[in-house]
Amino acid sequence: MFRYGKTNGYLAIALIVLGILPIVLALFIVPQLPDTIATQFDSAGNATRWMSRTDLIYVPVLCLLLSGATCLTAFRQARLSLDSEVVAGLTFRRYIRNGLVTSVIINVLNGYMMFSAATGTAFLPF
Repeated sequence: MFRYGKTNGYLAIALIVLGILPIVLALFIVPQLPDTIATQFDSAGNATRWMSRTDLIYVPVLCLLLSGATCLTAFRQARLSLDSEVVAGLTFRRYIRNGLVTSVIINVLNGYMMFSAATGTAFLPF
């Protein structure tokens, strides 16, 4: 984990934590939801689409898979950098940083989706 530097190791750990976080959140929230939940709302805030609560598991699993794949790809691409350790560290950081941005976006969207499903309302900021 820390082969390519201390900062890169901490970034990789943060990526793994951000990949696991939505799974933990879903394990606490999904069992408490009703069997059918509202997933789409019109401009007045009324529910227009319904789905099963187990469908909320897809996004956390996707986040976990993308985080894991990004970590594996970062290690693989850094090992292929035969030029120097500096180039390998920069390559590793680039991949991990992209994975962190993706994981943060997916976690925000997952949090919004879980909030909407738990409350049965849409969060409309305007």
